[in-house]
Amino acid sequence: MKWKPKVDLATASLLILIGVTVLLFPILKISDINTIFLIVMIAEGIVYFARFLLTKEYRDYEGIFCCISSIIIGIISFFYKPNTSALHLMRLLFAWIILKSLIKLKKADYYHDRNNKMWKSEIAVLMLFILSGVLTTMNLNYEPNVQIFMLGYFLLINGILEGITPFIIALTKERIKK
Repeated sequence: MKWKPKVDLATASLLILIGVTVLLFPILKISDINTIFLIVMIAEGIVYFARFLLTKEYRDYEGIFCCISSIIIGIISFFYKPNTSALHLMRLLFAWIILKSLIKLKKADYYHDRNNKMWKSEIAVLMLFILSGVLTTMNLNYEPNVQIFMLGYFLLINGILEGITPFIIALTKERIKK
């Protein structure tokens, strides 16, 4: 397997780890949703920046764009007041989903322009990401512990979806070798 799919799988693993960590917060009695969201966005920004640095020679700019969008949403979340967190959290998460969806759509278009069949998997992942994001956003009107669980499950799904395309690439490369 080449370097880029390995880095993409490592990125997906780190995003899954972030989601699992967020799922543990309510069990550990940590329920400040604004701080958790800020930390998650900054952590995702760092992961995507590392991905960009490690795959720069492949000219895949998805990592830097996802890094910028995560950091911007994280910074915006820093300035919101905790007493109105449900509505603001919904808005911020939805804005992040829109930004990330546009980035994923651009990558799918890149594959389509190069006559690469991976564009179909990118579109499928994009649709699943949007669906899970909208469903998560609609269900953030509950108490903070439930919000944290919803955010954790969404981040877990995000990590799994990030790993689908490199996993398909790895499988097809192995099949070609045989």
